[in-house]
Amino acid sequence: MKALYALPDHEVVMELIPRIADTHLSADAAVERIRAVNGLVPVAIDPANGGKVLWADIGDHLFQEWQFMYTVQTLAQRGQIGEAFTTDFSILLDDRILADPISPSGLIFHVSRCGSTLTAKAIARSPRHVVLNQPGPLQRGFWATITDDWEGEAEPTPDNLKALRNLVLAMARRRRPDQLYSFVKFISWNTLYLDFISKAFPELPAVFLYRDPVEVIASVLRETTAILWAKGRPQAGFLTGLAWRETIGMDDVRYLAICFAEYFRVALNSGGRVRHINYTAISPESFPVMLREGLHFEPGDGEFELMVEQFRFHSKDDGDKTVFTSDSAEKQSAISAEDKAMIDRECGALMQRLDRSPDNLFVQSTG
Repeated sequence: MKALYALPDHEVVMELIPRIADTHLSADAAVERIRAVNGLVPVAIDPANGGKVLWADIGDHLFQEWQFMYTVQTLAQRGQIGEAFTTDFSILLDDRILADPISPSGLIFHVSRCGSTLTAKAIARSPRHVVLNQPGPLQRGFWATITDDWEGEAEPTPDNLKALRNLVLAMARRRRPDQLYSFVKFISWNTLYLDFISKAFPELPAVFLYRDPVEVIASVLRETTAILWAKGRPQAGFLTGLAWRETIGMDDVRYLAICFAEYFRVALNSGGRVRHINYTAISPESFPVMLREGLHFEPGDGEFELMVEQFRFHSKDDGDKTVFTSDSAEKQSAISAEDKAMIDRECGALMQRLDRSPDNLFVQSTG
């Protein structure tokens, strides 16, 4: 399976829907189409030349694939994408694009390969829930646009915060009458923008899911990740806190450990804005606590049972054919003792602090 989540969102969408670039609409023309066609949502952002928002009609298809981009891929392969066009980035400041939006009920941040997809897919099992699972425009395009490809900072100006809010609300529009709630699971490195996102959605509860970085890195080396694509590019400076050129020849394991340590620091310094959850604490039994205490969400009758069905299956199998089995031991054995020691130097103390944090929903014993 091609790792669509690791590539720039606009490149993926233009490959899946090549005709999307053929039509560029003015704000007034785009608003008319958005309000007339219930399935039109932003699917990517091209950051070139001030930024362009890519829109596509996905109909009333439920977001139940394991990531947003695989929803787009599925529909494109089936020939089920309706009209598609681009607009200027500035349309995100126009409230007329908000056609029956569902305000988010909670936000999910994570370190990658740590149960976040399981959590998002479990929530998405209810047809009442719209779950934006690593939505395309926030994979890279939005942030690259407002930072000029990381030449500058993502300043939380009123316009930038409004653009983010309107982008999320435009993606989370009600496309079926029974849809009542929405949630956003960000791509892992968006954790570094937690403060910015919190300013855009100041009242929303949020969780940060994390896992032993040895196991995360083993998984990433096997399947890749968006932050590896960024290595040796200006974005890597933001991800690591180093001069981006230092990452060009950097060993992948060390680079990933430095990135994940940055995520841990941001989560620890969030001032109580997010509840922390270790991967080892996630289970069908703990899931109701994650929803109630982490996301302040109380599902309707029968929905817990519906959602915890997801725990039986591998979260990246959208057909529910692969039964879940733990691979933690396999991942631990895939990393050398030398690399484990280096990962521990970068991340070990931070992870222990997360485990013991008063913001942790399930405080871990660290011996």
